[in-house]
Amino acid sequence: MTARRPTALIADDEPLLRSSLKRMLAEAWPELEVIAEARNGREAVDQFEALKPDICFLDVHMPGLSGVEAARQIGRRARLVFVTAYDQYAVEAFQHEALDYLVKPLHVERFEAALQRVRDRLHLMEAAGLAARLTALLNVEKAERERCGVERLTVPIATGDLIVPVADIDWIGADDYYACLHVGPK
Repeated sequence: MTARRPTALIADDEPLLRSSLKRMLAEAWPELEVIAEARNGREAVDQFEALKPDICFLDVHMPGLSGVEAARQIGRRARLVFVTAYDQYAVEAFQHEALDYLVKPLHVERFEAALQRVRDRLHLMEAAGLAARLTALLNVEKAERERCGVERLTVPIATGDLIVPVADIDWIGADDYYACLHVGPK
């Protein structure tokens, strides 16, 4: 099973800053696929709704809808990282559960630390998703056993009775008036 590449949206009203951030992301995290770019907060929300990227890199000051307002609309559906020249909005950004708040100009070490934080969060969420799917499968299997109401069979043999767990039975076949239980080797 191959993991899906993480996806990102970049929202900044400055085209040069968008392309600079995209280049930095490509160098620092080649597996990340930037699937959308937005010039303002409204476009960011629209692009998010259409494409559902895993991560949104948002500037704070953009025309129309600010990055903070866009974050409010996106909510917990994506990991949020603010990349802005304004440090005074950090508290508000973290109230919208931003994973990081980077102040321009970006410093490589700080940028890479932020990306590692995002990768760690994505891995945690992937592990939680796998655990949830496994739990659901186990619950389905348990419900099926409970529905049947039988967990083991008592089979009479020449020397007494043999208890066979239902989970160990590979298949049951008919042989004239008898049933043949086929159980894998133990």
